[in-house]
Amino acid sequence: MNILSAFAFFSSHGVSFLRAVMDLHAYDLVEYGMSVDQAKRYKRVANAFLGPADSPRVQRETLELAERQGMSVDRLIMIDRHATKVKARGQAWALRAELVAMTGTFDEVNEFAAERVREIVGPTPRKPGVRFSRSRDGMRTMTVTDEQREITDLEKTLDAICAAGKKGADDAASASNAGTQDVVPRSEALRTAFWQHLRDGGGVIKPAYSTVIAIGVDDAFRILSGRGDDVVLGLSDGTTMTGAEYLAAMDAGELGRDIFAGLFHPVSGPVNLYSARFASFKQRMLAKAENLVCPWPECAVPADRCQVHHIDAHAHGGQTEPSNLTMLCPYHNGVNDDEANKRRRGRVDRHFGHVRYTTPSGRIIANRHDNCTRGAMHLIAKKVWV
Repeated sequence: MNILSAFAFFSSHGVSFLRAVMDLHAYDLVEYGMSVDQAKRYKRVANAFLGPADSPRVQRETLELAERQGMSVDRLIMIDRHATKVKARGQAWALRAELVAMTGTFDEVNEFAAERVREIVGPTPRKPGVRFSRSRDGMRTMTVTDEQREITDLEKTLDAICAAGKKGADDAASASNAGTQDVVPRSEALRTAFWQHLRDGGGVIKPAYSTVIAIGVDDAFRILSGRGDDVVLGLSDGTTMTGAEYLAAMDAGELGRDIFAGLFHPVSGPVNLYSARFASFKQRMLAKAENLVCPWPECAVPADRCQVHHIDAHAHGGQTEPSNLTMLCPYHNGVNDDEANKRRRGRVDRHFGHVRYTTPSGRIIANRHDNCTRGAMHLIAKKVWV
């Protein structure tokens, strides 16, 4: 069998492949050379086609037909991508059955499926709201969706501020014979006008500062001696700041009146927080300093929006002490396997001092988010443990 024959064999056994995938965790599938994203995609489709269904008869007949046709896993993935967009009971499986029964090329079925979804679901209305992206290269994106009149009025306001600022700059340049001013891109001008409008008109609200900033001892000395411009600090709100920005915030009183010092052991993890505060606050601050984002792999929820989690469940005797606590986002806190002997989704454990995710098969995975390497334990270990 040559390589193309092997590919043809694989392509004609999509349902059998999904059955094999059902028995393994996504992180175990990585051992076969696929990416985590691809493994998760296979798992989602396997659960959709082989898991509990609201139309078991249609499910059974559809799978039998797909096997008889020798349908590829790529085609099954495409079909499921369209089917998951219809939500009414029975509709998803009715669409899967319709698409599996179709003859035609991959592209023809894909085009037909997209049209069928539009017929079934109808137009999707946009929902108003404010959304924030994760930090990347020191930048974040805020997206505001609202009634067109509200957004248009804001745009006009910002344009008026930009126009007033440009006129003032032009007048100043004319008076000093400085010549023509450089043209500022509209997006940049609107950004400046936006913040000016908030600070001068809307008023920026500065909440009580409770975000944790993790600083190693060596870095602290560099910052305090004025050599911290190249020091990058991780924060539990998912962002970063330089040592110089930290000093500026401290001088401006933006860090609050109390400065807290956390004590961490290289193996045991967080030990204590030095300041007069009650236990729950102390323990939360230590947990946030250790894990600035949720430690579950690929999760980007900052610790400020996470929940305190008992690594050894409190219901099973786990103590409410720093070394047994970590921060997990609400979703992963809910799906974490609290009973160590019953593995379904995996769980977080402490391994050589670091909080790591363990798959149901026992594989240990670290979250690769940038701020995971800026937490307190990494600052004292000076390495990433895998």
